[in-house]
Amino acid sequence: MIYEERFTTVSISGVRDYLQLCRERTIPALKSAGAQVLVLLTGMIGDLGNAFLQMTGFPDINSWQSAQEIFATGREKLVQSEEVRLLKSVASRPKQVIPEEDHRPVYSYRKLFVALADLPKFVQQSEQGIWPLYEAAGCRILGLWAPMAAINPLELILMTGYKSTGHWEETRFREGRPEGIDGTTWERGRSQVAERTALSVRGSWVRLWRAHDF
Repeated sequence: MIYEERFTTVSISGVRDYLQLCRERTIPALKSAGAQVLVLLTGMIGDLGNAFLQMTGFPDINSWQSAQEIFATGREKLVQSEEVRLLKSVASRPKQVIPEEDHRPVYSYRKLFVALADLPKFVQQSEQGIWPLYEAAGCRILGLWAPMAAINPLELILMTGYKSTGHWEETRFREGRPEGIDGTTWERGRSQVAERTALSVRGSWVRLWRAHDF
């Protein structure tokens, strides 16, 4: 699978029309072409409400190229600007099929940079320690991606689903271990968070997005 990250800015007055276009034409056409739309999001914290982020998976580069015709017409009166790039998954997420119970109304979009040599360790710490902790707290990891191009240090995109912005705040764990998370998961996850943070050569930043049904 390859993944398309599509950032789109529309006019404030065109937000509703753009959402309708996505739901009624764009996304059904992508599904018919064999693509998997993971999320359709609008900005909450760090981006404006007329900013959209759509993450879509394609079986291969040929299917992605063919699907670009879907975006070629019918959108030009609504779209002010658009940035598109291809990503590759570097971990066990996204899941091949994302179950309904994994969907969340709020998603974080976190960008990190790590040395290429540290990527296997970063992924191991995420999958074996950090992700189990956050999912025990009710989050759902959507995916971990990197650009298709070779870059060192490597840019990583981590997207995680939350029940609300308040839930995101709770999972900063400033009050210590929440009820319902066992001690082993807590200790392993927190230690791995500290070790993984040390691998990020330029720190990280995060933005929060609101999910739309489609």
